[in-house]
Amino acid sequence: MRIYGLVKELIDLTGEFVKDRIDKEIHIKSFTNWLSKRMDEAVSTEDYEITGHSLEAEIAAHIGRMSRYSNSYIKSALVDLPFTTDMDFAFTAILHRSGPVGKTDLIRKMAYDKSSGMEVIKRLLKSGILEQFPNSDDKRSKLLRLTKKGEENVIKAYSEASKAAKMVSGCLTKNEQITLLRTLKKLDDFHLPIYMQEEKDLNSIIEKYSL
Repeated sequence: MRIYGLVKELIDLTGEFVKDRIDKEIHIKSFTNWLSKRMDEAVSTEDYEITGHSLEAEIAAHIGRMSRYSNSYIKSALVDLPFTTDMDFAFTAILHRSGPVGKTDLIRKMAYDKSSGMEVIKRLLKSGILEQFPNSDDKRSKLLRLTKKGEENVIKAYSEASKAAKMVSGCLTKNEQITLLRTLKKLDDFHLPIYMQEEKDLNSIIEKYSL
């Protein structure tokens, strides 16, 4: 019976759409655009169950919750591998893909704060996952690379981490996953340069970006 209820709702919405567009062209694209806008307006009037007061705060809260869900799945997936935290694996995976790199550059690739990033690197060096060697282009600095142990374990970790990644996407359809990824990339493009710059005063940042 649920399908008949859905069809009835769709028919009613189509009637509203046609009524709203008297003397205007009617086609499936304009209908889907109208329906999407209507759904957005419906969401904006819902109660914000986590924060209780604004759309922006609710988005931030949900992103924070998703980060905790993701971290818990990754920790479970890597429980039998020599990675103390999810960031240990993330640093190792980035290094596996990029090849030898300096400590500061590796931390920047992870968009991580320097002190916490250095702790991750120190832990990975101590466990024998990473090793450092002289930089031939700059004798004053050293580069990081995976050891044989590190390479073997990061390859093992990929298959386990993929299970965690599948859980994070959860109930989303493929189209929803693509839409979400595009939105997250857009946010990352906006936030990364702000995160990496010297200015950390939030009021100054808001003023600079006219938010």
